[in-house]
Amino acid sequence: MSQISRDDVARLAKLARLALTDGELDHFAGQLDAILGHVSRVQAVDVSGVKATDNPLKDVNVTRPDAVQRGLSQEQALAEAPSAVDGRFAVPQILGEEQ
Repeated sequence: MSQISRDDVARLAKLARLALTDGELDHFAGQLDAILGHVSRVQAVDVSGVKATDNPLKDVNVTRPDAVQRGLSQEQALAEAPSAVDGRFAVPQILGEEQ
């Protein structure tokens, strides 16, 4: 039995703001159903006798120590901005919807 329907894919595409054709909806429904089937098979494996492990690599990430540094003032940060409104960066609307 299919775990994900074409309607489920259409709903996910709408939430992700993806414009999919009918063929793509059918194609992705099949692919996502196959993925969910594989995940179900992995989840069904009995691991009750397997000891949990942490990272097998003992490498340590080398980072610099944190040092407090003075940041930019609001005026300095906005000085090179193409556009600023009310002390904030002004950017073009990208989704075509009122926020």
